[in-house]
Amino acid sequence: MPRSHFTIEGSAALARVPAGGRIHVVGVSGVAMAQLAVELSRRGYVVSGSDKEFYDPMGSLLRATRVQLFTGYAATNAPAEVDLVVIANAMFYDNPEVQVVEQRDLPYTSFPQIVGEWLIGDRHSIVVAGTHGKTTTTGLIASVLHKAGTDPSYFIGGILDDLPDSLHVGQGRFAAVEGDEYHSAFWARVPKFVFYRSRTLVLNAIEFDHADIYPTLGDVVTAFCSLLTSLASDGVAICCTVFPQVRALLQEVGPGLSCRVVTFGTGERDDYRLVERVQRGATQIVRIESRRLGGLDVALPLMGEHNALNAMATVAALAENGFSPQLIREHLATARTVKRRQQVRLNGTGVVLIEDFAHHPTAVSVTVRAVREVYPDRKLWAVFEPRSNTSRRKVFQEEYERAFDCADQVILANVASKSRMNQDVELMGDTDVVLLMSNGSFGGLPSKLEQALRSRRSS
Repeated sequence: MPRSHFTIEGSAALARVPAGGRIHVVGVSGVAMAQLAVELSRRGYVVSGSDKEFYDPMGSLLRATRVQLFTGYAATNAPAEVDLVVIANAMFYDNPEVQVVEQRDLPYTSFPQIVGEWLIGDRHSIVVAGTHGKTTTTGLIASVLHKAGTDPSYFIGGILDDLPDSLHVGQGRFAAVEGDEYHSAFWARVPKFVFYRSRTLVLNAIEFDHADIYPTLGDVVTAFCSLLTSLASDGVAICCTVFPQVRALLQEVGPGLSCRVVTFGTGERDDYRLVERVQRGATQIVRIESRRLGGLDVALPLMGEHNALNAMATVAALAENGFSPQLIREHLATARTVKRRQQVRLNGTGVVLIEDFAHHPTAVSVTVRAVREVYPDRKLWAVFEPRSNTSRRKVFQEEYERAFDCADQVILANVASKSRMNQDVELMGDTDVVLLMSNGSFGGLPSKLEQALRSRRSS
């Protein structure tokens, strides 16, 4: 059968599914799809889903709900009377459940299309895009909106301790959404943010990444240029000028934009300027100067300059939408990290164990530096899994070499054997700091290492 069966125009709307209707999710155990399945189930839909495996934390989340789960993909998994099939972007045409959609002419859609239709709808969408900082910044914005009692809708590509879930459809007028530049589905090879209709756009960074779908930096810039120029006259683009490609893009298309442009960074001409930051243990004091707010000091319980910039993006996005600086500052001071973003898994006496999602060389570099700032006098182990499509290619070889400059010991997980890793655990001193970085499960290493270090403490 022709693959042209699947098109963006041919995708079905969630609105056509009756109350209590049946929805099947192909590729349900990722963070986004699992949270979507759970939210749909809460709203009264009868939901089923399939995946190869069900790893924690999403596996436990799904098993605690009424979502019917199938391990492995099979043509028989889709219910006989299914009203809608949601297909993850990791799925391809050769998946047996995808082929059943075509053979039975079933209604189908993708995750970002449902987010655009249902979670955003007519709400004011605050979309956070860029190569870095999307999850943390979206989490901070959603957290402040939630604590302020606005009942926002939100989607965050991670698990945030500040919020009851990572995907929520609220009653308030704002929707905070992580705007990923990765493609939406095998039939919709456009960035997810295309479906999010930004009213307030936060553009944190532009660098080369996702080499599997963006052959060159120019292709990455083109994607973000399309996003920026899509904003209407009542929109606002909040752009980080720390990154050269963002500055260059603003110089090129800025004068012709319909929307307002607000900048943040470290430059004298920025609308929101990082004046000073002082690290005090795990908290940093961030001083921001703004034409709108004047001076603002924020006590941020997150480490590193990159998180200071994420906080500035949050301040700008909310202040430009009428929220008071006092309210923003109050709620940022109690912010908590997104899991796997500088997540301290083990602290106190003995080895400190930190887990992070960093995989791009810039993210690796700023994360290692941030941990070094907090623990300047302790031996720092940087354990990195080069798992992403970009990190496994030669495009960033020199950048990765420099990214670990602040670490005392570096281990590449794909190179080191299991026996070598066990030996390294024995070599870790009681005052050492271990930083694990991967955009995947790391083969369960974080949990295994935490358990081994806890056992060593108690022995």
